[in-house]
Amino acid sequence: MNRFAFFALAAVVGAVVGLLILALIQLILWVQLIGFGEASETRYAEIVAAQPAWRIILVPAIGGLLVGLLFTQVPGKRYHGIADVMEACALNSARMPTRIDIFAALAAAVSLGSGAPLGREGPAVHIGASMSAWLAERLHLDRSQSLALLGCGAAAAVTMSFNAPVAAVIFALEVIVGYYTLRVFAPIVVACVAAVVVRHLVLGKEVYFELPNYELAAFWELPLFALVGVLGAGIVYLVIGVAHSTKLGWERVVVPYWLRPMFAGIVFGVVALELPMVLSIGFEATDLALRGDISANLVLPLLVAKLLLVGIAIGSGCAGGVFAPAVFLGALLGAGCWTLLQWLGLDAASFLPNTGSQQGVYALVGTAAVASAMLGAPISTVLIVFEMTGDYDITVAVMVAAAVSSTVMQSGPWGSFFRWQLANRSVNITTGRDISLLMTHQVATLVTDRYSIAKVTDEPLALQAQLGRERKRIAVLVDDEGRFAGSVSLAALLAHWHAQDVITEDEHASTDNLDEKIQNDAQLLTCMAPKEVAVGQATNIVNALNLMADQELDYLPVVDDMTSDAPVIQGVLLKSDLLAAHYDVVKQARQDEFGIT
Repeated sequence: MNRFAFFALAAVVGAVVGLLILALIQLILWVQLIGFGEASETRYAEIVAAQPAWRIILVPAIGGLLVGLLFTQVPGKRYHGIADVMEACALNSARMPTRIDIFAALAAAVSLGSGAPLGREGPAVHIGASMSAWLAERLHLDRSQSLALLGCGAAAAVTMSFNAPVAAVIFALEVIVGYYTLRVFAPIVVACVAAVVVRHLVLGKEVYFELPNYELAAFWELPLFALVGVLGAGIVYLVIGVAHSTKLGWERVVVPYWLRPMFAGIVFGVVALELPMVLSIGFEATDLALRGDISANLVLPLLVAKLLLVGIAIGSGCAGGVFAPAVFLGALLGAGCWTLLQWLGLDAASFLPNTGSQQGVYALVGTAAVASAMLGAPISTVLIVFEMTGDYDITVAVMVAAAVSSTVMQSGPWGSFFRWQLANRSVNITTGRDISLLMTHQVATLVTDRYSIAKVTDEPLALQAQLGRERKRIAVLVDDEGRFAGSVSLAALLAHWHAQDVITEDEHASTDNLDEKIQNDAQLLTCMAPKEVAVGQATNIVNALNLMADQELDYLPVVDDMTSDAPVIQGVLLKSDLLAAHYDVVKQARQDEFGIT
């Protein structure tokens, strides 16, 4: 597909994804309307607080039960979100199953509408990405165009969720696609512009949070903001710890996976009796903290309760994203740090009069710190904080906190919440794009017939002569019935003879050693590679090269079925051919991505 046609496709994807995310938002509101009798994203806590206690507990519980039942129809029986999109980009050539997306979207709408303390950006990105992947597969796009289109869908989803097109572009490149090139950047921008048009036509141009004009009061506070960054990474580690402990706890008590969200919902409802602002996205508490209007008595209870409930929700299998909880936790963390500094008399104003920043500044800094560590994306996090708030006057403070929190998170075993999720499923995407790309290329086209066939009972000397006559350096060995039994190379034969010569030349060689030499000369078992050292035609380039390295071989036999007791030889695979294919694949990828060789 040419560039201009692809740009048109990106615009279509941006608009369609925009409409799909609008449908998701509306579906969440419908669930809230059914559960609590009134629907509003910005007044969720107010609506819940007006309900009787039985309803506050019952609605999240029923919502959790429905989520669990929906997941019985999903492969893997779990929620699918941004981590799965990252896996699809890194390992599956941007291919994703659409059926998962439908059930994941329904589960997320029910989960968030009924009060699960998570966010909608994870489901939104998954919806946008899977729709893009479905379209790329139908249009038979190549890998590079499929990756770009998937990035378009993910970025359009973020744009619709937070009215942050610039941050959405960087997020798609930084987290989803994993690299920055003009060939990917340009269509993603087009998709985000289309999504912005849809959002503005339907929802208007309002900023997500209306905040005062904040300013950084003193550069003396930058070390304090760096400390907030460290604490922000700590908050993410605590969320992961609670989630992991919750999951292990469920496994120990042997509760069916589809019932776990229901019991978690009961916990959400009980906590919401006293702290309704912890439910769902938590817009009210975040808004109060960012505006500097939250009561000091509420900061710590809300922070602790939200942290625990987010971990319980994730560990119990509830559906929803983690960016909104990160914004909530970050805003409360920053507000709490400001309150603590005021109480201890350690804020900047204590040293230089009239230099202390406001509570809202610390809340913004905390938001950047936790979100950056959670997503593993400091650049897009800084941008999205600005676009959500419309406040660019405290750039330095936000950047310091985001950089520090990301650095602390990267020094740990995962690097981000999503990497932790992937690690839990034994998925490793840290090997790089080239390795991931090579894992999608099978060796079937590289199989050659440059080998000789010999009996496993042949003498080494006779086989060496045969290879010389046929001008081959690899022999495939068969038994008396003609079944594949192993292989041997000319180099291995020569090494075998060298070893026997050493025994012969040893002046202290015993008669037993000489007898052993004679026995070894009569058969190939001492220098052949067994039949288990082989690959199938569907083996990828990376695994084939790894097996060669492990066995210290420069070839591998290729058989029809590795699981068969009597595999049929199809040919051999040469290391030189594998390395040439490796170079060609990487070269083509660079050309597709950058337009250069």
